[in-house]
Amino acid sequence: MIGSYAELAERWGRALPADFDPHKPYIDGYTWGCRECGGAMRRVPEVIDAWFDSGAMPYAQWHYPFTHQADFQAHFPADFICEGVDQTRGWFYSLLAIGVAVLDQPVYRHVVVNELVLDAQGQKMSKSRGNVVDPWQVIEQYGADAVRLYLLGQSQVWVPKRFDALQIPKVVGGFLNALRNSYGFFARYAEDWQPGAAVAPVGERPLTDRCLLGRLDEVITAVREAWNGYDVTAGVRAILDFVEEDLSRWYVRANRARFWAPDRAADEAALVTLHEALVTAARLLAPAAPFLADWLHRALTGTSVHVAPFPADQGRREPELLAAMGAVRKLASLARAARETRGLSVRQPIATLQVAVPAAVKGRAFADLLDILAAEVNAKGIEVAGSDHDLVRLKGRPEFRSLGKRYGKETPRAAAAVSQLTAEQLQSLERGVLVQVGEFELRPEDVTVTREVVSDWAVQADGPYVAAVDPRLTVDLIQEGLAREVVNRVQRLRKDAGYDYATRIELSVSGADDIVAAAAAFQSFVEGETLARRTVLGGVLDQADVTRELDIEGRRVTIAVRRYDGRKGGTR
Repeated sequence: MIGSYAELAERWGRALPADFDPHKPYIDGYTWGCRECGGAMRRVPEVIDAWFDSGAMPYAQWHYPFTHQADFQAHFPADFICEGVDQTRGWFYSLLAIGVAVLDQPVYRHVVVNELVLDAQGQKMSKSRGNVVDPWQVIEQYGADAVRLYLLGQSQVWVPKRFDALQIPKVVGGFLNALRNSYGFFARYAEDWQPGAAVAPVGERPLTDRCLLGRLDEVITAVREAWNGYDVTAGVRAILDFVEEDLSRWYVRANRARFWAPDRAADEAALVTLHEALVTAARLLAPAAPFLADWLHRALTGTSVHVAPFPADQGRREPELLAAMGAVRKLASLARAARETRGLSVRQPIATLQVAVPAAVKGRAFADLLDILAAEVNAKGIEVAGSDHDLVRLKGRPEFRSLGKRYGKETPRAAAAVSQLTAEQLQSLERGVLVQVGEFELRPEDVTVTREVVSDWAVQADGPYVAAVDPRLTVDLIQEGLAREVVNRVQRLRKDAGYDYATRIELSVSGADDIVAAAAAFQSFVEGETLARRTVLGGVLDQADVTRELDIEGRRVTIAVRRYDGRKGGTR
């Protein structure tokens, strides 16, 4: 075994030539006499396993110990290595074996083992089976970052993965659309706006801005903790959930009016907040989706994301406010589900929404957010119930498997005790508190708490969170709902006509009498939402850009739009 070129030259008896090549077959020409037996010393004929070369990487990359001693010491042992599970006997082992033999210490602190990628049926890919997927074809069709996010976000890397290219758009398509649409929304209304303008401190901004930035800090911490712990999937999912749920489906939707209204500039605080959220999302995303993140970051800042600092928690979390906003979002979802049970469109206003939340959520922050909840569920008023059993009746169902493990033959009597639980005791069980009923101690896992509606309202519940929708509709509410449907159809016609979002129009609505009456009763609202500067009711515009005969709630109407140039006369 020869340890260096110098030792080889010494054994050979002269200096190595300038064109010396240590590889086979050239090395086979170097021989010398054996000092003990008189025979010829020559290289053994065997070729060492190629993984031995890989195992020597920590030293070979620095030509250690001959040069770069300081560089080697600074990088050894490695923080982590990763490789497929099928290389456990190759790279993982050879690294460890050489490190222990040469330096008597491990050469890496952490190991990330990638499991195998299987085909859609769970079979190992192989050429003989004909189930190998050409990665370049998949990348060409879906994009490198989409494939990467699909693989990382689907499951942890140490879990075998079934690869089905048809699932890529289903798994990551929603996120990609949410990210592009959120940026497109910002770019449309930001226009010539540039970051850096003076804006109120975070603590003085609207509640929705403070919630988003506080949530952003939570996500930053979650991603850092996940990736510091080598859990790539948890970090990726945190980013995907934030963009889809917090940014796109909640913040952008709930704050549309702040970004654009007729004859008014966008709210500076809203622009700053959305810009920061998008920039931070790009920086968080950069290690997992480098191309998409760089495109977004360059579009927002003009610089590459890959030279930007990784985000850090800015300390903007307000626990009470975040909990209250979480309750509002949960209640909004429940209210929409309650509407569906009675066939109430989201565009149909309701008079009252009654809600119940845990006592810990109630407070000033929750009260301050009720206007946002009312706007989200299209309710004229919100009433907060004292507790959820003001809206629903709580009942306990015994879990015999859990009770049986502790009470055996006494299980029937323990189950009977469940029926004696009061609403307050059932709520205590939901909070994880033990409840004593006679001689039986009941645990949360012993009882399933259910809720039954006690009124004719449409009710949906999720534990102690309850949303009850008043299904009764007055004439005014019905008319406003029809007017909102008209607005919806006009917006579609604006899009069909190719109008810009700021284009002023002329509008006509004719057909069913109650639709025309609703448009007349809420004419100011319809015109404000659609940018109509002239409205014809009961007739049809001549020379319209787009005319459509449509169905609104089973009624036939004709709506026409044309661009308003400010010169055409006419009365409303």
